[in-house]
Amino acid sequence: MLHVGAPGRNALPIAHSWCSCGRDLKAFGHQQIARLTDDHTRHRAQCPLLTRGKEAA
Repeated sequence: MLHVGAPGRNALPIAHSWCSCGRDLKAFGHQQIARLTDDHTRHRAQCPLLTRGKEAA
């Protein structure tokens, strides 16, 4: 799951990425959130808990 939020105008945006495998990462600011979003996408493609069923299909 990836959650990105900006609490208001001129506030620092935050993001939280977590998975049932134990992954739990946070990012603050536009550049860190962009990197976390890319990393989150890669994780979804590689996580053993998320890809286990796809291998059988």
